[in-house]
Amino acid sequence: MTADGAGPSTARQEGDRSAGLRGFVAVLLALTALHVVLAVALPVSGDEAYYWDCSRHAEWSSFDQPKLVIWAMVPFRAVLGENQLAVRAPAIVASLLIGLLLLPLVRRLGGTPRHAALAYLALHLAPLMFLGSFYASTDIAMAAAYLGATWAAVALAQGERRAWWGFGIAAGLGFLAKFPIVTVLPAVLPAVIRGPARHHLRTATPYLAAALSFLLTTPVWVWAVQHDWDNIRFQLQGRHSGAGFTLSYLAEYLGGIALLLTPFLLAAFAVAWWRSRRPARPDWLAARVAVASPLLLFAVIGLRTRVSPHWGTTGVMVAAAMLVLVAFRGRSTLVAGAAVMGLGLSLAAVGIVLLPERLMAIEWSYRGQPNRISTKALAELIGNREIVDRLQALRGPDELVASESYSDVHLYAFLSGGTLPTRLANIRGGKHGLASLYWYRPAELAGRDMLFVTDRDGQEKVLRGLFEEVRAEPPIEIVRDGVLIRRVLLYRCHNLLRPEGAFTRLD
Repeated sequence: MTADGAGPSTARQEGDRSAGLRGFVAVLLALTALHVVLAVALPVSGDEAYYWDCSRHAEWSSFDQPKLVIWAMVPFRAVLGENQLAVRAPAIVASLLIGLLLLPLVRRLGGTPRHAALAYLALHLAPLMFLGSFYASTDIAMAAAYLGATWAAVALAQGERRAWWGFGIAAGLGFLAKFPIVTVLPAVLPAVIRGPARHHLRTATPYLAAALSFLLTTPVWVWAVQHDWDNIRFQLQGRHSGAGFTLSYLAEYLGGIALLLTPFLLAAFAVAWWRSRRPARPDWLAARVAVASPLLLFAVIGLRTRVSPHWGTTGVMVAAAMLVLVAFRGRSTLVAGAAVMGLGLSLAAVGIVLLPERLMAIEWSYRGQPNRISTKALAELIGNREIVDRLQALRGPDELVASESYSDVHLYAFLSGGTLPTRLANIRGGKHGLASLYWYRPAELAGRDMLFVTDRDGQEKVLRGLFEEVRAEPPIEIVRDGVLIRRVLLYRCHNLLRPEGAFTRLD
């Protein structure tokens, strides 16, 4: 017996648990440090710059996204300045939160801190998590909320009535990150149909938690009322255009998931998910529903319209927990294959972003859906800071800088440290990245002069219908080793006559 009365086996178990917890913390800290390094090393993308620019405008929500991640950038920008780390800090925090939430979920399902650490490591074998863990997006914050809601659903299935509050808070905050968090709602069904949580429905707790959850989503509805429900109508009607029944979109969706997770990890998740059906316990059933719900919903939607593959992978954190808890033949082989392919793809993506100029000479293209992909697209990664320097030198004292590309216009603003006054000209009928159309009223834009910048031909005719005068300027040319890599066209536009529609949707 030990001094405190515990036997040798008990002391050994305590030591093992302590060592497992230390290992879990070490994994979290090591991977978070890696996320920080990559966040600092890689240039900000146009979408990330879009979120950054949204964070500079105080509003309840925005046209195409709720604002949880965008709001979260504000304190980091205040402390760190206008740089990559400030933009990506909310994603890094959300990734860390995913790791922290894996621990209680795994414990609920019978695992240990060691299993939680292995699950977090397994997630990073997939390019989806390896790259998404430091990339500023609404998806990573929603994923953290989804995992928190799943943990609560599993706890509900085990009889924890307090978990209704956790589920409500996670779902509400997840809705402020991205709307597809609603796919976690079916995870509660096993708890209320087959588990002890059905007795909770006779109490006030579930309904008060639901009211709190709805209250947390208030900013979305306030913005909707202010702007004629544009954000809700966009999600329900404008985001996708149906093409009738087709299997091509579904094939793209499934193929994209296989690429984001690697076929090896996808297969490992699928086997673990299937093997976890026995014994048929409500808590494990809640976890299984959380994995399948978004995957199946977007597969059905993919029968009629194009959907992004990452939308269906919200439950992969739960699948990773299942993978480390459910043993099956061939698991090690599949994980090893995922490690080779997944890390290879992730490192290749990092290399492409860091060294696009060296890869431009490789002739490669693929004409698939939705667009033609080729190495020529790498030109968009080259010379952006040079373009910003030229724009700052060329624009007049009172000129605004405009572009039809939402990613370019916000990226130029970010690279200038916020000093370049940019405006989006929605003249191509784009659906995404239109938040800035709700920032400025027609009176603030009418009569303004703009320096219009574009990578595309054919914009001059449209501009002449908006401005009193349009004059082509010498283009900005990005040259490397005597080879023209990129040409940016410039138009000096005088006296904006019709800002409505193209530059603003406000009255």
